[in-house]
Amino acid sequence: MGLTSDSKMEEANYMGLKRWLLSLLVGSMLWAQPLLAAQPVAPKAAFDEKTVADFYRGKTVRIIVGFSAGGGYDQYSRLIARHLSRHIPGNPNVLVDNMAGVGSMIAANHMYNAAPKDGTVIGNISGPIVLEQLFGNPAVQYDMGKFRYLAVPVSESYLMIAHKRTGITKFDDIRGEKGKALTIGAIPGSTVEHAPIIVKEALNTNLKVVSGYKGTAEVRLALDSGEVDGFFNTWTSSKVTSMDKVKSGEWVVLAQLTETPMKDLIIPNVPAIQKIARSEEQRLLLKYGTSTPNDFGKVYVIPAGVPTDRAAALESAFAKVFKDKELIADADKGRLEIDPLIGNQITKLVTEFLGMPNDIKNKLQTVLKTPVKR
Repeated sequence: MGLTSDSKMEEANYMGLKRWLLSLLVGSMLWAQPLLAAQPVAPKAAFDEKTVADFYRGKTVRIIVGFSAGGGYDQYSRLIARHLSRHIPGNPNVLVDNMAGVGSMIAANHMYNAAPKDGTVIGNISGPIVLEQLFGNPAVQYDMGKFRYLAVPVSESYLMIAHKRTGITKFDDIRGEKGKALTIGAIPGSTVEHAPIIVKEALNTNLKVVSGYKGTAEVRLALDSGEVDGFFNTWTSSKVTSMDKVKSGEWVVLAQLTETPMKDLIIPNVPAIQKIARSEEQRLLLKYGTSTPNDFGKVYVIPAGVPTDRAAALESAFAKVFKDKELIADADKGRLEIDPLIGNQITKLVTEFLGMPNDIKNKLQTVLKTPVKR
């Protein structure tokens, strides 16, 4: 039986009302969507701040520096230690201890094997000791792939420095069999030793490498006394400790071991890697042997096994401390640059470095196993 005209009219009215309500609902949802999207979503906490604070309250956190007092590593760690407590839940005391030796390998071994794994000890070690692991140095008792990386305050570039008494004024003066002799002071296991060995063996320069110093402060004393004629040091450290000697010309800068020449280097026309290398192999040896590992040079680590929440809290504290206005003001006074890498940024660099091409790895291994005077 068909619908009457009245029934048809009622059905049409009902369907019209239904469509109107549906359009109203959809319209209201579309109108509200920008507002909903604009609302910030609170990030999920990486750790429970109260639990972490309960652990750290009343305790002392030690930063173990793998070099002697007075050098660049030490100065950065003491700067950080003055401000880090404010950013760790529970506000523990933060102290600095020095454990110098073998380019920070002693400190790295300690961090990996003996240091408490409770988040109360932080290591400040040299990124370039990854080379010692890569090449199977028997003194290595750590695995750089298993540290938890917290921060690097600034990536670094090394300078080749000679004392003016040598009469050497440019890099080519030491190149080849007829090059002038230059005695270089070095720190075992660090770029301060790796760099002159690579420059000597791969670039055929007349260098004599004297190793065994515990830190750049000792090498500077040896340079002043005439025990050595030069050394490799970061521009960051040189600005802090010896800017007067660079400005006066007492220290002659022969080369900068970076692929991108430094913009703030006050000495003009200092050749970078591309200028001193005479082949692609030489360039890659300098890159992987000196430049790349110093992208994560002054690195802060904790051992595997530190509880996840405390590790996250320490990483967060480093991220915050480098934005701390008081630290930045102190850094400016001490001429310490701050351009940090945090956490996974460092892990990625280490992983990429360990995956360097095999031919370069083998060549580097051959070069860096050259005996040096210690």
